[in-house]
Parts: sequence; C-alpha cells; structure tokens
Amino acid sequence: MPETKLKTLYVGKSIADLKKIFNIEDVIKGKKAKTLCTTADKLFGQAEQHKDSGDEEMSYVCYMKYLTIVTMVQKLEEYKKERDHFNQLLGAKNIKSALDMAEILAGSLEQRYELMNEQQKFEAEQRVQEEREAMEELKRKQVKLEKPTEDPSPANGLPGANDVSISSRQLHSLLKDNKTNILILDSRGAACYAESHMAIGKCINVPKDIVIPGTSAEALGKSLDPESRQSWGERKNADLVVLLDWFTSEKSHRPGTNLYTLKNILIKWDPGIIYKSPPLILDGGYEDWLLTYPMHTTNPHVKVPFHDSLTEVNDLLGGVEYPNFLESPQPAIDRTSKPQFGGKGSLLEDNINTIQVAIPDSVSEGQSRVTSFSSDRTKDIVKPGVDRGSKAAALQTYEERSREISEPLLSEIEKRAQKLEESELKAEREREILRISKEKEAEEERVRLLQNREEELLLSIAKLEEKQQDQEAEKQQLRDQLEQFKQADKEKADKAQSQKEEAERKEEERKRLVKEQEERNLPHREKTRIGLVNGLKLLVKMPEDRQRMKDAEKARKIEVEIRKEKEKGRQEHEKGTYAQLRRDIPASPSIMQRSHSYHNIAQMRDDPDLNVKHETPHYDRTIKPLQKPQRSEVSAARRRNFNPVWGNMGKGITGLKNLGNSCYMNSIIQCINNTTPLALYFWKGAYHEDVNYDNNSTRGEVAEEVAAVVSALWSGQYRSIACRDLKNVVGQHRKQFQGCEQQDSHEFLTILMDWLHEDLNKRSRKSPLKETSNDNLSPADQAWEKFRRCNESLIRSLFYGQQKSTVRCCKCSEESVTFEAFSDLSLPLPSSSNKCSLVECMKLYLNGEKISGWNCPCCKEKRDAIKKFDIWRLPPILVIHLNRFYHDGWWRKRQTYVDFPFNLDMRHFSLVPDQRYVSYKLYGVSNHYGSMEGGHYTAYCKNELYNKWYKFDDHEVSEISNNDIRSGAAYILFYTAISGNSS
Repeated sequence: MPETKLKTLYVGKSIADLKKIFNIEDVIKGKKAKTLCTTADKLFGQAEQHKDSGDEEMSYVCYMKYLTIVTMVQKLEEYKKERDHFNQLLGAKNIKSALDMAEILAGSLEQRYELMNEQQKFEAEQRVQEEREAMEELKRKQVKLEKPTEDPSPANGLPGANDVSISSRQLHSLLKDNKTNILILDSRGAACYAESHMAIGKCINVPKDIVIPGTSAEALGKSLDPESRQSWGERKNADLVVLLDWFTSEKSHRPGTNLYTLKNILIKWDPGIIYKSPPLILDGGYEDWLLTYPMHTTNPHVKVPFHDSLTEVNDLLGGVEYPNFLESPQPAIDRTSKPQFGGKGSLLEDNINTIQVAIPDSVSEGQSRVTSFSSDRTKDIVKPGVDRGSKAAALQTYEERSREISEPLLSEIEKRAQKLEESELKAEREREILRISKEKEAEEERVRLLQNREEELLLSIAKLEEKQQDQEAEKQQLRDQLEQFKQADKEKADKAQSQKEEAERKEEERKRLVKEQEERNLPHREKTRIGLVNGLKLLVKMPEDRQRMKDAEKARKIEVEIRKEKEKGRQEHEKGTYAQLRRDIPASPSIMQRSHSYHNIAQMRDDPDLNVKHETPHYDRTIKPLQKPQRSEVSAARRRNFNPVWGNMGKGITGLKNLGNSCYMNSIIQCINNTTPLALYFWKGAYHEDVNYDNNSTRGEVAEEVAAVVSALWSGQYRSIACRDLKNVVGQHRKQFQGCEQQDSHEFLTILMDWLHEDLNKRSRKSPLKETSNDNLSPADQAWEKFRRCNESLIRSLFYGQQKSTVRCCKCSEESVTFEAFSDLSLPLPSSSNKCSLVECMKLYLNGEKISGWNCPCCKEKRDAIKKFDIWRLPPILVIHLNRFYHDGWWRKRQTYVDFPFNLDMRHFSLVPDQRYVSYKLYGVSNHYGSMEGGHYTAYCKNELYNKWYKFDDHEVSEISNNDIRSGAAYILFYTAISGNSS
C-alpha cells in the first residue's frame, strides 16, 4: 500500500497555535455525558479520516478534542455512577489509540513546524539581503556622483603613511582578511555603545565623558570597564588603531573635538608605547559603518542621533572672508619688503591668470570647489560676474547639489518599498484565498462525515434497543425463577411442619395407649413396662425414621440449590448487573429443621420413663493455648473503605482503582510497594515503634495509611483495592491533590517521601545527637554527619545520598564548594536527539550548566558562573528522574527514547573510589504516556517473591516480559543496590 502523502501545513505555525483550536473546555462545559460521548465518537472518526488523508494538523486537533472530552466525561457524576457503560461508549481502545497517535503527531508536527519556520526565516533573510544589496548599489552610485575619482589603496590594503583616516570599506576588507591586528576605539557614549556597536573585530568603548585633555593613557585605561581594560592593555601589539564616533570625518577633525583629544592622548601622553602606525579616524564615523555594513552591528535598527549638517556648514563658512572688489580699497604693496613674484616686476604687472577662493562644497567629504576669476594684464582688477559677498549663494549651491543627489536616491528607495509592499499584499491575498478554499473543503468533509455518522448511530441505536429487550427478557426470566424457588421453599416448609405435627400426634397416641394398659394390668406393670414401651417405640419409630430420612435428604438437596443460587447472586452483585433487582426481592427464610431421629444434646434431660441418664460431656479448656486476637484483613479493608474486588491474585500483585485521574499516585504507590525493604517494614508492622505522632507536618497519618495500603496489597486476597483514605489524607495536607486533576508523579513522589521521613524520623521527637567536633573528618563527612544527626529514619537510610556542588565564577574563577544530600537524581535529556542512553544523560548532568546572577565573593557583584555536581555518596535505593518536561514559553514534553540498563554500574560516575554501593539492578519504572495536554501513568515493577515483571495499569495487573520494559514513556527509574557488590 503506497505511503500517504502529507498535506502542506496551513492551520498554524506551531503546536501552540493548534492548542488554541482544540481548547474546547469552555464550550463543552455543562453538557450531558451521553451528548459528550456522541461528540467524542464523531471527533475520533474525523481524526482517523484526516490521518488517512495526510492532514496531520487537523488529525492532531481532532484527537486532542477527543481526549479533552474524555477527560471532561470522567469528571462527571454520571460517569462515576455508570462507569462501565460510559467506558463502552467512549471505547478503551480508542482512548489508548488517540493517546498514542497524538503523541506521534505532536513529534512530527514539531519537526515540520521547525523546518517551515527555518525556511520562512531563510527566505526573509534573502529578501533583506537583496534590499541591502540594492541600497549598497544606490549608495555606490551616490559616491560616484560625489567622488568621480578615488585614490587607489596600497597593494596590501593598509592606508598610506600620510593618511589620517580610513574608509568603512577599507576597514571591512582588513577585518575580513583577518591578517591585520586592528583595535577599534569607539568614543561614543556608553549608552549608545551598549545599544549598538560593531560586531566584527576587536572593538572597545572609550566613552567621550572620560576623554579629558591632559589625561594620560594609563589613567584613561583605569577608567574603562573591566571587559575593555584588557584589550586597552594590548594596544601596543595592534597593527592599526582606528578611532570613531557618530559622525566625525578626517576633514572635520580639528582641535577641541573628542577624537582630537583621544588621538592626542595616544600619541603624546602614552609613554613607553610605540605604535606601529599613527591612529586613524573612521571616515564618516559609526553612521557610515551602520549604513554600509548593518549586518556587522549588534543592532542595525538603532536610531541615529540628529545631525544638523547645515549648522556645521554655517560654522565652517563663518570663518571665510569674501572680498568686495567694488567697495574695498586696493591694498598698498611694499615692493621693498617682499620679493617680487615671478621675477619680472610687480604683482599687478604679472600675467595673473587665476585667483582662487576655496569654498567648502561638501562637509562630509571635505572637498572644496574652486572658482576662478580671469583678468587682463591691466593695473585695475575687473569685478567678477558672480557676487560672492554673502553666504546665501554658497548655501543655495549646496542645497541644489544635495537635491540633485538625494532626490533620485529617495525616489528609487520609495519605488522599491512600494514594490515590496505590493508583493506582500499579493502574497497575503493568495494565502487568504487558500485559507477560504481549505475551510470550504473542510466544511464539506464535515457535512459528509456527519451524514455517515448519523446513519451509523441509527443502526447502533437499533442494535442497542434489541439488546435492551433481550436483557429485559432475561431479567423477567430470573424473576420467575426466583418466584418458583420461593414457592418451592414454602411448600417444603409446609410439608415439614405437617410431618412434625403428625409425629407429635402419634407420640401422644402412644402415651395414651401406654397409660390405658397400665391401668388395665397394674399387677404386671413392672414386668411388662419396659417391653411394652420398647415395643411401641419400635412400632412407631420405624416408619417415622424412614420418613424423616427422606425429608432430611430432600432438605439437603434444597439447601444445596439455595446455596448455589446465593453464590450466583453474590457474583452478580459484585459485577453490579442485577444489584437493584435483588434489593427489591426479600430473602427467603431457611427451611432447615432439626431431624427428630436424633437427640438434641443441648436440650437433653434424664428420661425417667426409659431409665436412661444422660451426662453432659466436659472439656478441659486449659490445654488450648491463649492467642492474642489479630485484626483480620477484612476488618482492615472495611474500616479503611478499600472497596476491594475479591480474588487471590498473589502477594504484591494487587491493582489500584483509579479515583479520577489518580493514575500518577497509583504508579508511585506500586513502585514503593515493590521496594522490598520498605514494603516489609510496613507489612510486618515494624514501623509502629518509629511513628512520630507529634511532628508538625502530618502527625503520622501518611505513614499509617501507606502501611495499610501496603498490607492490603501484600495480603493476596484482592484483585484490586481503592486507596481512597490515603488520597484523602494526602489532599488534606496538600490541596493540589484533593481534586481529580492530573498531577506530576515525580512531584508526588518527592512530597510523599518527605512526609514519610517526617512521620518516621526518630530525631524529630527527641533532641538531635550532640555535635562533636572532629578535625580529622573531611568536609564531606562533616556535612553528612550533620545531616544524619537531625535525620534518622528508614527513608533516609534507603533513599538519601550525597553530592558535591561546585560554583565557579566565569570572570575570576573563584569557586564555592558545598556538600548536600539528595533523594533522587534529576537528569536532563539532550534537546537535539530523539534517542539517547542513560549514560549520556548522566554525563550531561555531571558536565554542569551556566547560571547567571551569582554573587561572587571575590568580585563582590553578580556574575555568570558554572554550577557543577559530582556524586559523592550513593544510596542503597537509587531513584533516577528523567526530566522530560521543559518550558520555553509553553510547557512541553520531550518524547526522547532513553535506553536504560537493567544492571547499572555507577563506579564511573562517582569521585569517591571506595563507594559502598556501586552496582544496581532495576526493579521499578514509572511511565508517562501522552503530552502536557493529556496523559496517563503506569508502572512496571519486578516482584521479588515470584521473580517476575508485572505491568500495573491502575486496577489491571498483567505479567510482561523483560523485552517490554524499555519504552519511550519511561519517566522515573528505581534501582536497588546488588548485595555483596560494594567496592
């Protein structure tokens, strides 16, 4: 069969977008259970069809809607009253199939969304790069208009010996070549530098507020921040030092400016440092670099401060004197004090071809425009045709030239922006058309599915009605049979009563005959008394004994039939099929009567007529040993309301009923129940002497309830029980466990073990051991002794170990070491792999992680640091938690398959070589199926008594093979140390 082709993603861009669609709790709230079951069945069918058509998004949405409705139904009172009926409507196989498919689809969609987002990001970057290239092309055209010719750079790319500035392109070429050691000093303010600076090369910030004339280079370096101070100290090794601020160029660099002062400090006030070349100024400043190479900045969208170019032009023009040849007198020339120009006479007599006046034309480029004035060889200077007597002419010329350059550039940019906007609108319209067509197709598909489903429902209703009629007929047949039994019992009772009356009548007749005979024959009374009586007794007794034996045999048969009927009724009562019917029918009285062919010993007296004396037997009660009465399991179950289902399943393999999303608790209880030392401790009653009823936490209640549950599970009398009292006690002390909401099994395990430790802690009800100072102990042993002095319980002895925590400053390498106790190891999972081993997770846990905001005792401020754990002391019971859940704006679950061993060797993961416990064997696994939106917990546990693995799925318990233990749902692993393997 060919593989189904997957449809293109069109509903959302992430799992979070789909969650907004299938979150229908507010919509279905208040609906009846049967209506919700019908809707759930429809959604499951739609999910299957979408899956077959390759539409993973809609299939995932329908599956999650189905699971949401199932969760809502299980919380309703109707479901609790008729659990089997609604489970049949929902379909147990459908629920498991939906959980598995939702988990598979979630993983597939996450990968596809990630690829789609990367593709869109790549296309967006391509569009931005094209726009940047277009901008650079326009800028090159502008440069060609402003600079017709450029001086060629030296062959090696470095500026010439006489250059005082460097262009952005030259600097970029040198930085990309990576052969020249360049130090860039950014002299803008600290806030501007932090907001945006060069992201290529070695660039440090020398804020302009600390650049003060007369400051030495050494003092200036001390004023820098610690990160820049090290690079400042390496300035003597730099092949080239480049200075920059926002706008400064080489032509506008003059005394009094910030860069002039900084350059003066480097050249004149930096003794002992010989620079390989004089510091250069970046032509155009950071503004030019930002426009030319925005991709090599930390923030290309930074807002450039306002720069009034006209004000700078006015400042420069303000120092130029424009001569007025009409009003100004001719200066007198002293021919005796100055040499003659040209060697042919006076200046006015020479052939003056050109008089040049420099007028700034472009401040940013530092060029000047030269205007020539021609004159004849006369004594008078002729006035030129253009009036240069005011600044207005120069400003007007500058503005006209700027418009000639900027207007085409702006027009081209506007055209490109408009074209880009039109393409985006066109793409948006196409997406909207596609979305509408998809919605129409989906609506038509839903209508068709509803019609098909309606036909199926009508057929199902007809079958259910037929089945209901059969059940009613069966119930009526049972009622008739019960009536027949009652009538037969009544007839047998009447017959027995009549037989008793007949026997009494014959006895009276016998006594009367005996009395008459005695009166007639008084002399021979003594002789014939015994014979006569015996003869009469024999005559009367023979037929009576036969009749009574027949009656007794019939009574026994009737009793057997009644017992069978009662046993059948009891079984039906457990199944809950005909409970109400039996409550309506009163119980029939017993028909068993004492047989008159045997004496009633309790009422036996001496018989004076038969001359027989009966003695009551005596028994010596002293020979029977006295035993202390013990509470039976039945009374324990009745007192704690275990609501058991009877059946001998074996010790320790009894299931736990689900009390409404309590599978997280059932999974942990089964793992604790198969922790052999702890289970024996509770089952044998050894915990009684350790229970601390005076602690301020749970006052021993949790330990008592856990012991009662463990005793019931190991009694071997029940198929399943309900640990309702334990859940109530847990809910009283922690509100989050009161209701029927799904909870995290690892969180429940941590809290439960803390409560058990407090209930059984011997040190909490008496003063802890006195602290004794022993300088010979290592810091780890001292910390462990301190912990042990305040904590003494079986929980601490079994589950607690010790690890070393080291925090190292990333700046100064200062370390802080502490030793702390742990009850489980929470291992991270690699984020870039779908399959890993437990060894990889352990190494990842021990490698350490980067933390921020650590108060370094050496730096005296918050620093980034590396926190690392090392295992120091291993416990007898090692609990390993696989941290599958993580938060990146949404809580998610990693479905990574972790390959964990049955036999675990921990000697390679501990710093201490002489560990007592190093070899472990697996005996329990707590599994989690599903995702954050819905899931289910089970447990795989090895029973030490039978040496077999069992699957505990709430009330269902079944044997499994070793090959089925490992799965991608493993969440918490329980290992026990192998005896005799201490190193």
